Amino acid sequence: MLELLMVPLITALISAVFIKHKNIVWPLFLTANAYILYKLYTLYGQWELVLNANTNFEVFGAKISLGVANNPIGWYFAFFSAIITFIISVFSLGFNKNSKGNVAPVWMLIIFSNIGIFYAADWITFFMMWELMGWTSFFAITNGNKKALDGAKYYLALSLLGASSMLVGILLLGNLTGTFEMFGTAYGLVQMFSQETTASVTIIILLLMAFFIKSAIFPFYMWPSKVYAIGPEDFITFMSSVMIKYGIYPIAMFMIPVFGSIELPQILNTGSWIQYFIGYLGAISAVLGTILAIFQTDMKKLFAYSSVANMGYILLGFAALNIVGFEGALFHTVNHMVLKAAIFLTLAAVVFRTGESEMHKLGGLVYRMPITFLTFLLGIIAAAGIPPLNGFGSKWMIIQALMSKRMVVFAIAMIFASTGAFMYLFRALASIFLGQLPDRFKEVKEVPLTMSIPMIVMMIGMLLIGVIPGVVMKPLTYALNAVGYNVQIASWTTLEGALKNSTIDLTVVFLIFFAGFIISAIMYVLGNKAQTVPQDDNYTGGEYPEEWGVDADRFNYSYSFYQPFKEMFDPLLERVSIDGFFSSIGRNFEYMSTTVQGLYKRGEGAVLLFSIGVLLLILGGWIL
Repeated sequence: MLELLMVPLITALISAVFIKHKNIVWPLFLTANAYILYKLYTLYGQWELVLNANTNFEVFGAKISLGVANNPIGWYFAFFSAIITFIISVFSLGFNKNSKGNVAPVWMLIIFSNIGIFYAADWITFFMMWELMGWTSFFAITNGNKKALDGAKYYLALSLLGASSMLVGILLLGNLTGTFEMFGTAYGLVQMFSQETTASVTIIILLLMAFFIKSAIFPFYMWPSKVYAIGPEDFITFMSSVMIKYGIYPIAMFMIPVFGSIELPQILNTGSWIQYFIGYLGAISAVLGTILAIFQTDMKKLFAYSSVANMGYILLGFAALNIVGFEGALFHTVNHMVLKAAIFLTLAAVVFRTGESEMHKLGGLVYRMPITFLTFLLGIIAAAGIPPLNGFGSKWMIIQALMSKRMVVFAIAMIFASTGAFMYLFRALASIFLGQLPDRFKEVKEVPLTMSIPMIVMMIGMLLIGVIPGVVMKPLTYALNAVGYNVQIASWTTLEGALKNSTIDLTVVFLIFFAGFIISAIMYVLGNKAQTVPQDDNYTGGEYPEEWGVDADRFNYSYSFYQPFKEMFDPLLERVSIDGFFSSIGRNFEYMSTTVQGLYKRGEGAVLLFSIGVLLLILGGWIL
């Protein structure tokens, strides 16, 4: 298992040495990811593998040990992350052929921390990997682009806030449970909750704050829109599909003992404020993410808010607190990885060919980039939760779980968000691929084969999981059995809901849709022949847009696409937006940083640093 960590580390080092040689770095990047995927595949079921380094140091009454373990839930996250990462790395071969920067070395360090986060056996190792991931992400987002600096700093400031919160929470958790071991602390927290309620609640809030920041849960929903819009498109695909799940994994680890064993006290019974606290944050994230996505003009920002909404769905699955909701949330985690990677690959392909991400400046690319269009189309159908693609099954399970617990408000919020998704998904489809093709894009053609093949694979993946959910649910069920769950709510093709007699066979659903497709095709062939007309006539109905004062960039009418809705929701969005609050924190932090830097330049900084060092030594001695 050691090589699983060493390979990305060594690859990052070699990539840094040969950073100017892209013909070496990116094939090496691909090879390393292929090996990681293969190695994770071979580790399936070997849950006894552990690498530990014990120390004699204690902090807050808990002994420090550093290590990694092949735990079943961590494997589930790591394995499906590795599949997505490998597919993206194939795409990156063609995408980075002519790019200015080279993000591969830093990206490989993030993949190293990715494995470390999912395989950490203790919270100290987890925190170290979490921090490494946060700092390296900053450099990956900027990638030498000064325009990306503001968004990256915003992300870093929030990451530091979350890391600080997590560190305090981990120390208190160790003090409360007497260990930093991950499963041990999770079970210990559950057992001691009733005796140490105040301390337990404090720890939960501190840790949740860090996890929510990383997964963009309300009120920390702003950073994806700031980061996704300016980062390298292939890395952003990884960030939006894999990295945003880093906060979901530790929440799942804490959920396991809550209802994983009937012998343990249930701290989150129905009616508990913590359960509803999580549920409301999930519902707000789902609804707010959807509304904000509807009003975006930049396609990457649009799907950034779409990710926020999907993180809300996952949180709602956890809030249901039954096995269907829990498995539905973990199922949707993988489904979102797949469909969001597919969508962002298509956005990267569009930017690669056009250099444009503002939707009202695009349009009519359907015939120029047919593979990209088809991948995007299937991706948004999956994102909307329409069968037979993969987004349907997990959403169906979560809504079933919420309804079985009579959490009607949460179920309505999720249905509202899913329905609202049709609005922004259609807007993206119409703006980017339909409508009028701008003259400057008339020579645009499909992306190279190295970029097309990953998109084709993603299409197959979305359909495969949608029809045969067992390819994800079987490994998940096996992993849950290994940590104490004795449940079987999915076969290769069926899913079992939480309501009575609610089993669904997705293969049958697929056949029904396929029959509908065949009937539609026959009607199309036998119906009146279509008349080919110039694209202008087809789209404007014979009118002249110039007469209405519409310029070329607004020619496809996607500018201010949902303006009436925006005007309706503006008063609400102004009330709930806390972007200004976090921005002011960032400005104050920057001011403090500049002040400290000024002191250092004048020589006073040496005195300040010396004083801080003495203070840290005193605190360290007191702690140890």
